[in-house]
Amino acid sequence: MPRLPAPDAQPMSMSEAIGGPRGILDSSLPTVAFVTVNSQAGLTAGIVVAVATAVALLALRIVRREPIQQTFSGLFAVGFAAFVASRTGDAKGFFLPGIAKNALGTVVALLSVAVRRPIGGYLMAGLDTRYAGWRDDRRQRRAAIWATLIWAVVFGLRFAVQGVLYLADRTGWLAAANIALGLPLFGVAVLASFAIVRRLAPLPPKPADPAGGMVVEGEVVHGEVVHGEVVHGDAVRADGPGGGVTAPADPPR
Repeated sequence: MPRLPAPDAQPMSMSEAIGGPRGILDSSLPTVAFVTVNSQAGLTAGIVVAVATAVALLALRIVRREPIQQTFSGLFAVGFAAFVASRTGDAKGFFLPGIAKNALGTVVALLSVAVRRPIGGYLMAGLDTRYAGWRDDRRQRRAAIWATLIWAVVFGLRFAVQGVLYLADRTGWLAAANIALGLPLFGVAVLASFAIVRRLAPLPPKPADPAGGMVVEGEVVHGEVVHGEVVHGDAVRADGPGGGVTAPADPPR
């Protein structure tokens, strides 16, 4: 799962947001395989090839010791979509779970904003505990609302476009829309969400240590410590049974 970048971190790139070429391949190849084989050999063959492709991608990631979370999720989605297509007896049924998921996502996102509990706030807190008090912070609450609305637009756009193509029985265009509005749009939404959070509710950077000093159990100790003595410094917290903070040392003469 993406983590909210630190205030002084470089902005996330589009490639990072969508998981790079591997993410594009894992998300699109089973769908392309399904539509291609279905148009040439029928629904059953398309389902078998789509599931086999998803399994092969997962096996490849395991053999190459690459992250498998995204690939495993894709396998589950392809398997469920294949099941729905087999039950409906129509190739467009392969895309029905995704359409339903986006409809539900749109409703949940808008409803959470309406009741002033935007889901974006809970995601912010889950990704970075420094946002745990977002409901009591006006700037963070505002950022959560706008981030949630971005995802409402994403889900709504997917639902509208794919829903129209589903009703029109345009399976080929439905597959193209599924890919185009899938991972690429997801990456754009991630980048936009992070940009809004960074702009509307930036977290203060971590305080830097004072120049020439170090932190010992929450106390700033200036200078260099040599065997419990202060050299060119102000004070030292000595270790051991009689340890403590000594008086400021005199500068060398």
